[in-house]
Amino acid sequence: MKIIDATWELPNLGVVTKEVNLDADDAVESLEQIRNLDCEYSVVRVPAARVDLMFKLDDLGYRFIETIIHVQHDLKNIGSTLSPVTKRIAESITYAEMNEEDLAELCDQLKAGMFDTDRISLDPMFSQDIAAKRYIKWIKDEVARGGKVFKCVLKGKTFGYFLSRINDENINCVYHIGTYKEFVHAGLGVCLVHTTVRQAFEAGAKRTIGGFSSNNVPSTKANLSAGYQITAMQYVYIKHH
Repeated sequence: MKIIDATWELPNLGVVTKEVNLDADDAVESLEQIRNLDCEYSVVRVPAARVDLMFKLDDLGYRFIETIIHVQHDLKNIGSTLSPVTKRIAESITYAEMNEEDLAELCDQLKAGMFDTDRISLDPMFSQDIAAKRYIKWIKDEVARGGKVFKCVLKGKTFGYFLSRINDENINCVYHIGTYKEFVHAGLGVCLVHTTVRQAFEAGAKRTIGGFSSNNVPSTKANLSAGYQITAMQYVYIKHH
């Protein structure tokens, strides 16, 4: 078990936060130490199949809110899982690193409510406005650490974006990805995810990884359709102390 002071969340959420990562070999009894954490909000991530830990968290007043699904693509046979029509559209998409004007547009899109399935948006103690503020801060922090924000363009229009960074092991990490509200029902989700694969391959990464919430069904479908494979799952519990 690892208990982390999530100091970065204070300016985002306005509450003192702790994050707890449980390991596959943690004993149920060890969870007693997180019954009353010294914070206002806590997030606990549980390895898949540890139902005993899940039941104990229920007893301690924690509530399940989502499953994080971790995926990876080995950057081989890119596009082979796409239908002919989808592949033709996906291959006509261009991507480029965002400039300041693009980033300003992205911030406006986020503030307008691009995302509504993450745990912050769904939590009645928070809001979509707080979630948007958190995403914007997340983007700025990742860019400061060397991450890049890419816009995806089809027929001259930016329809979505993704944020990624290649780590020291030459693994491309996709931190988040989204379709602009105007295009959310345009069927471009798979093409957007496919673009993350193309970009990683063209940047010379050995593989690309990412993750998304089980609350976002379209994202699940898009990632699997684009050839990503599920590697792990974590159950996420929260508690407002």
